[in-house]
Amino acid sequence: MTNFTPAAKANQIVNPRLGYPIFDLEVHCIHEDPHQVSQYLPLRYRKRFDQGYLGLGMFNFDQRGGGFRTDGDVPGEQVFATTGELVRRQLLEPYEIEWAICTGQLYCLSILPDVDYATAVASAYNDWLINEFIPQDPSFLVAISISGSDPAQAVKEIERWADHPRVVEIMMPSASTMPLGNRFFHPIYEAAQACGLPIAAHTTNEGKGISPPPTPVGYPSRYLEFHSGLAANAMSQTASLVSEGVFAKFPDFKFLLMEGGVSWVLPLMWQLDADWKRLRQEMPLLKEKPSDYLKRQFFYTTQPIEEPKQTRDLIHTYEQIGGETQIMFSSDFPHWDFDDPFKILPGTTSAGLKKRILRDNARQLFGRKLRALEGS
Repeated sequence: MTNFTPAAKANQIVNPRLGYPIFDLEVHCIHEDPHQVSQYLPLRYRKRFDQGYLGLGMFNFDQRGGGFRTDGDVPGEQVFATTGELVRRQLLEPYEIEWAICTGQLYCLSILPDVDYATAVASAYNDWLINEFIPQDPSFLVAISISGSDPAQAVKEIERWADHPRVVEIMMPSASTMPLGNRFFHPIYEAAQACGLPIAAHTTNEGKGISPPPTPVGYPSRYLEFHSGLAANAMSQTASLVSEGVFAKFPDFKFLLMEGGVSWVLPLMWQLDADWKRLRQEMPLLKEKPSDYLKRQFFYTTQPIEEPKQTRDLIHTYEQIGGETQIMFSSDFPHWDFDDPFKILPGTTSAGLKKRILRDNARQLFGRKLRALEGS
């Protein structure tokens, strides 16, 4: 393990290929043994978790070999994020990453029918992550997990960890029984704003558990259909958050969409702005155009971002949606569609934009916690 303290990190890591270190928003750390998490659960849930993990008896899609990369140097050539040593050797050191947010993989908590169990699992997972995983490396930051199905309990969990120096974000599943802008969720957003923590919603569990079908026309047959169709869900959730007045009601609240892409954002902004002019009586809280709120309070990650043949087309999209301040790098380690930070946004004409995406935007969003950690 590298010998440095968080307070000294910013001045010690310089990426020789880029000239600056990288900030990674998405490392899918996971326990090696369910007992590592279940020990933090109430007794009545431990056996259930150990034997069935989350008990997701639901449809899924074959990803042709699973969700993890197979080019690693561990036994069986499997890349995992089960220990800090593995993450450092396979991700942090090769790419000179100064900070990495550990997000876990609990993106189904809002669609489990047993709300009490989902809430208990979120709490136990946070205990394991903060007490056992992140102490393994000083580069790790934390996104605590919550279930959106019980806002009162979610608020308690947020408040329990809000003052922890390495807790910088709240993970809330995007898969839900109702749109995320619904006032049912507003206590969660109010608590997040009060604690100065952004909410991050992760796609990929749409259509599972007790959530609606993953597309507006029902269940697809192929993984390609499902994965490509996640943009439709992202559009619906984004429209809900804006139209229900979440950003107007909570002006300091920040929302981060993970693994949702960005190509759909610009036409959605056009449509929302046009409809807002005609239907303002339906959205009395909105005092600005919907796109203004999105460009200020809505954020995106690069993985899995759309990649047109011409880089300038992607850069144009970034510019139109406020991407110079709102898009941030996520490696998605250790999944097979991992983003290589040295290969995204090639060329020299976009060097400034690339630096903002790979480092500066995240440091701005999480600046309050980082300043405390780095002693600045």
